[in-house]
Amino acid sequence: MGPGARVKGQGEIKSYGFTLIELTIVIVILGVMLSLIIPRLGELGEANLKQSARHLTSTIRFLKDESQARKEVFRLRFDVTEGRYWVEVWTLVNETTGEFKRFSSEMGTEGALTGQTTFRDVQVASHPDDPYIQFSPNGWVEHAVIHIRDGEGRDYTLLVNALTGNTELREGYLEEK
Repeated sequence: MGPGARVKGQGEIKSYGFTLIELTIVIVILGVMLSLIIPRLGELGEANLKQSARHLTSTIRFLKDESQARKEVFRLRFDVTEGRYWVEVWTLVNETTGEFKRFSSEMGTEGALTGQTTFRDVQVASHPDDPYIQFSPNGWVEHAVIHIRDGEGRDYTLLVNALTGNTELREGYLEEK
C-alpha cells in the first residue's frame, strides 16, 4: 500500500489523488487564463509611457502658467540619455548678465520617465543640439517635438504647441514639418 491509500474493506483500495482527467481540466483552465492575462502584460509598457507623457504635459502646462504669473523666463531641460528632465529659471547675476539656474517649487520641477520608457530625442528648431523648451512671460512656448519609446520598442511623439502650450500624444515617430 502506498501513501494516500487505505484499506476500505477486503480487497478495496480508496485513492485520494487526482485523476488524469481532473489534471487535464486544470491545465486547460490555466492555459485559457494565461492566454487572457499575457497580452495584458504588454500594456504595462504603454501605461508607463502614458504616465510619463501625462507628467511631461502637466509640467509643460505648469511652466507656461508659472512663467506668465511670475513674469520670468523658464525652460524645461532634458537629459535624453538618462530619461530625466528638470526646470530652470532665468536669474540675474548682476545688472547686465544672467543665467539659468535650477528651479524648485512645491509642484516638483524634476522628473524622469517611468519604467522602460526612454527619450529618443527632443527637437526644437531654434536650438536642435540643445534639448530644452523655453517659456516666456507673454505666454509663448517653444514649439517642440518629443520622441519617446516604450519598453517594447514602440515609438510615440509628444507635440508641444507654441501658441497654447498644449500637448498631443501620437503613435509613431513623427518628423518635424
